[in-house]
Amino acid sequence: MHNGVSETEVKQTAFIAFGGNLGDVEATFESARACIEQLHHTSVMQSSLLYRTPPLGPAGQPDYYNAVIAIESALAPLALLDALQEIEAKHQRVRAEHWGPRTLDLDIIAIESQKIVSDRLNIPHLEMQHRHFVLQPLCDIATNWQHPILNKSASQLLQALLETGETALQKGIVW
Repeated sequence: MHNGVSETEVKQTAFIAFGGNLGDVEATFESARACIEQLHHTSVMQSSLLYRTPPLGPAGQPDYYNAVIAIESALAPLALLDALQEIEAKHQRVRAEHWGPRTLDLDIIAIESQKIVSDRLNIPHLEMQHRHFVLQPLCDIATNWQHPILNKSASQLLQALLETGETALQKGIVW
């Protein structure tokens, strides 16, 4: 491994969730997506629609915007995480309050069928199956992606969540 890139430079598909509710979120998302596209041995393959969702967390914050992109990258998972956190910082991400307002939140929700458990990174994302604002955009681009622990597709996870009474998201927009 050299600079977080595997020696064989084998690219894997990763899904990155975008969230934000401060400033010009659509412009921030576009800028962050462009920054991801510039990462070494990384390319953006697909983008979901952009969804507006009520905040999860402290009351009184603006609605969130959420999306998911699919990338191909040869970066090792922790190198990708570090790169995404640098992109968040570039976009004035401040980690002041858990689930509080933010300009940009980038989460690795899955890397193909990998399972990673560490103090810095859990793949697949531990809460994704409970988050409509992650599952709906994921289904826009990878309906058949299979959760390696729950053994259910993205669409099955979304359907199970909707069956609990979760309200369907409003139609998304292209960004």
